Amino acid sequence: MIYSMTGYGKGSAEYDDRLITAEVKTVNHRFLEISSRLPKSLAGHEGEVEKIVRKRLKRGHVYVSISVDRGAENQSVAINMELLSNIYKELKAFAVREGIPGQIDMNTLLSFPDIIFSGEEEVKSSKLWAAAKKALNAALRECVQMRINEGEELAAGVNKRIDRLSRIVGRIEKKSPALKRKAFERAKLRVQRLLEGTAELDDGRWAVEVALMAEKSDVTEEIARLKSHLNQFRDVMKKGGEVSKKLTFLLQEIHREATTMGNKSVNGEIVKSCMEIKEEAEKIREQVQNFE
Repeated sequence: MIYSMTGYGKGSAEYDDRLITAEVKTVNHRFLEISSRLPKSLAGHEGEVEKIVRKRLKRGHVYVSISVDRGAENQSVAINMELLSNIYKELKAFAVREGIPGQIDMNTLLSFPDIIFSGEEEVKSSKLWAAAKKALNAALRECVQMRINEGEELAAGVNKRIDRLSRIVGRIEKKSPALKRKAFERAKLRVQRLLEGTAELDDGRWAVEVALMAEKSDVTEEIARLKSHLNQFRDVMKKGGEVSKKLTFLLQEIHREATTMGNKSVNGEIVKSCMEIKEEAEKIREQVQNFE
């Protein structure tokens, strides 16, 4: 099975009157990188979140967000009177000492962190974390399923392009014998022109020189390697799993063979076909970058 690196999932769980919601979003990345955002009531569980994610995902940048909410009718707020008083005294003393004019108003005091806080009684972290894990696992299941679905769609598109590459290579292979004969005739004619007005070569030497010149434009080996790379590509796709790096390497080799073949050929149709191979390989590479 082939997985895309793009996915999203959302899960929820309840504990008492609290609703715990987990969201997981994944995007392309060379490795597995995890960024998590947890509420204060779950602070310290970042390491456990990462362990859970690593069991389900192998590659990509993963963004995890967990929130804990209570019903509005059950929520209450309180002011940290002691902290508010201390801040006011410190600011007033600082202003007097430094000779700074002005008044300290309530808006200024309330802008400091932790002045207003939830008046609810803190729940036991272990029970809250158990509910959070349930929500996180549900979000991961949904995210993984989305990565599977998108991976299947991408794989179908890639396989169609690989089939097209095979047809192009097959077209070149059919033309190869005739092109090889033409290359031999061109080489023979060239040698004849070079030898005009000079001592003639014996038949054996003549044949060797012509064969060497014709060999330089022969693309038989490149065709064989291209077919091998395409077969290997299909095998990797069938096996599934973490395929992106292997497929990227094979595409680089396909591109290299097409470049070599295009440079060796003097036939316009073959050169055009080699350009098509390279363009198609680049399009496939862009899709393969989304694979895990």
